[in-house]
Amino acid sequence: MKLTVISVNKSRPSWAIDQFNDYSKRFNNSIELKWKHLEPSKNGKSSTKDQVKKNGKKILSSIQKGSLVISLDQRGTNWTTDHLKNEFEKWTSSTKEVSFLIGGQEGLSGECLEASNNIWSLSNLTLPHLMVPVIVGEQIYRVWSMTQNHPYHR
Repeated sequence: MKLTVISVNKSRPSWAIDQFNDYSKRFNNSIELKWKHLEPSKNGKSSTKDQVKKNGKKILSSIQKGSLVISLDQRGTNWTTDHLKNEFEKWTSSTKEVSFLIGGQEGLSGECLEASNNIWSLSNLTLPHLMVPVIVGEQIYRVWSMTQNHPYHR
């Protein structure tokens, strides 16, 4: 199964890339976890609303056809680890690709949210934008390790 985290951000510091890659390497060959970085649309004279729409179009065009789409948004549903594990088990039995969408600083466009199969909120807190892909990678690794009876979750 292919899992792709698609995020809009100006840059990816080495610490975030290294940490994400560390989790990516822990899976066996049945799981491929990647982070696809998209540059944000230029501000120029565009309003914030227009910029969010432009970023949304970039995100939507980068989703693999047939992919299950999970948007990361503070207004989404908070999932427990057990709920995420159940979702993960559904994904592994029903799909070959899952895309996790992370918007720019202003969030995801309405079009991205509408195209989503699920909207997941990692926390009611506002999290640092660049930590979100790392947290998603860690949580996916955690639930995968649970399905493998690996001691990581303990």
